[in-house]
Amino acid sequence: MNRLFLSSLMLLLLAACTGSDELHDYVTQVKSRPALPIEPLPVVENFEAMKFSPETDRTPFAEPQPELAMPTQEAKKDCLQPDGNRVKEPLEQFSLDNLSMRGTMGINGQLWALINSQEGEVYRVAQGQYMGLNHGLITSIKPDAVELQEFVPDGKGCWVKRTTKLNILVAE
Repeated sequence: MNRLFLSSLMLLLLAACTGSDELHDYVTQVKSRPALPIEPLPVVENFEAMKFSPETDRTPFAEPQPELAMPTQEAKKDCLQPDGNRVKEPLEQFSLDNLSMRGTMGINGQLWALINSQEGEVYRVAQGQYMGLNHGLITSIKPDAVELQEFVPDGKGCWVKRTTKLNILVAE
């Protein structure tokens, strides 16, 4: 009985494995199609090496240094001037472009802003402190922004007040 069952099973398997005419026709049709053309190679532009002068150019292997404020002309006495005798704070060595607000923290009504520098350090600042190259006094701290009152040189020896906002950096 087992032999009869096994032999009939093998016969069925062999019958299923035989090629059909439809499959053979399809394979022949696909092989007879013309080959698609090969895309041409892209044009290679000539490489021009940039001339590097170590006397004048910044070395590409050194980290960038903090920006320094531009020297001003001789100060006039009869116009708006920042306090030149004030001791600079740590965040006044960076331009506002190199600083980002990361968040706030507070206790008992006091709100501090968390400011990240380009060097990766996080600073806690409060209202009344300074940051940025233009003598930026922090006038208010909100959950989504820090407002500054900056002194911008007008090029004639005087200074102009400007309100600037440093918004919180939202991670995507």
